[in-house]
Amino acid sequence: MAYYSRSNLAYDFTLFEEHDERVRARSRRAKDESAVEDGSAQQNTETTQHREPRVGVRRIRRRRSNFARIALGVVFGLAVIFIVVSIIHGQVQLTELNQEIADAKAQLAEQQSVYTQLEMKVDSSISTTTVEEYAKDKLHMSKAANSQKEFVNLSEGDKAEVTMKEDKNIFEAIADAISSLWS
Repeated sequence: MAYYSRSNLAYDFTLFEEHDERVRARSRRAKDESAVEDGSAQQNTETTQHREPRVGVRRIRRRRSNFARIALGVVFGLAVIFIVVSIIHGQVQLTELNQEIADAKAQLAEQQSVYTQLEMKVDSSISTTTVEEYAKDKLHMSKAANSQKEFVNLSEGDKAEVTMKEDKNIFEAIADAISSLWS
């Protein structure tokens, strides 16, 4: 028979038996592991002896993975804490610097006000009327009269006179002779 009917495949119970055996094997493994973890020794010795090394290895792997997870969590937590503390520390420093800047600006404004007051006081004390009064009263000075004024005539042109010392020593004479050669 070369032709197989699909209707016969629905009644193939061997497929279901394999599936049932796999499910049973898995459930047996789960029961064995839970029994070993709980410490109960109600299983037959043959399966327990055969499965204990695997369970021990699994426990060690779980412990390692749990330790690795905990260590990773601790490292991650410390990193987060470090970042948060760094941000808070930076904000505190920023606030302190802003307060120092505000204090310095207030002090500068106060000093500028004092400078303006002193400048106005000096300007009022050095006015031309104050200087004239001081010269008349304290120094007994008066303004120059027309008879005291002397005029200078510059229409003849500019003249320059060079005065030379008559007393020359030997070194000055030698220096003059050398400088006259160069010019």
